[in-house]
Amino acid sequence: MTDRLQIPHFSLRHTLECGQFFRFTKVFDTYIVHSSDRIFSLWQKGDFLFYEGIEEPLLIHFFRLEESFDSILKEIDRDPAIHQAIREYRGMRLIRQDPWECLLSFLCSSAKAVSHIRCIIEHVCRSSGEKVAWGNYVGYRFPEPESIKNPLQLESARAGFRTHYLVNASLCTDRKQLLLLKELPYKTAKENLMRLPGVGRKVADCVLLYSLDFLEAFPMDTWIKKGLQKIYFKGRNTGEKAMEDFVSNHFGPYAGYAQLYLYHFWRNHP
Repeated sequence: MTDRLQIPHFSLRHTLECGQFFRFTKVFDTYIVHSSDRIFSLWQKGDFLFYEGIEEPLLIHFFRLEESFDSILKEIDRDPAIHQAIREYRGMRLIRQDPWECLLSFLCSSAKAVSHIRCIIEHVCRSSGEKVAWGNYVGYRFPEPESIKNPLQLESARAGFRTHYLVNASLCTDRKQLLLLKELPYKTAKENLMRLPGVGRKVADCVLLYSLDFLEAFPMDTWIKKGLQKIYFKGRNTGEKAMEDFVSNHFGPYAGYAQLYLYHFWRNHP
């Protein structure tokens, strides 16, 4: 049964395709989404989001629709660069992901394009996840913690040096440990995540922002560093710590939303 939800100022396409989330397949105007143990479909027409296979409360949670979106955008709209990004992609929202899936997904992301990341993740799921069917569509669940026990399981994924990190994460952490990070201050939670092999500053911030509700987290990748240096530091060589301090002071507690918009804008307008 198809249901619908009216969401003013929402862009399904930009929200799913901006590089924060990887497990979806697009068939014409419909997105088949894999998240946790669910497969569901989404498509948009005007202000209405149509959905099958997921309940409305879970959809609201997934797309963070309980947040005061207009107030957040107003809070971060502090300069011409972010204003242009918001105007271009207004309606793009942060997704609230499963923290375990988010961690493994971004461990796969190092030095890879989005299309290759999605390919690696799909092979990881095929090699170590359970098969699940939704109507005529067959997919694979994300591997549960401890289900990846040795590198040979991931041979088909061709994850390279990332394989060690994926196996280690599967054996050394789980959802409960990740969720406990929400009780810590941002900097402490980030330091704890970075104790895991393969988790640097960027991956830690991705997990904190996209799955653990630390909206002040501001992942720094190549696009972001180049953009910050060019636009906000007038081309001057600037260290990552100085950039982190700047975005924290400039954008405030919703800096993660600013990162989402700047990243998507700079990636599409290099």
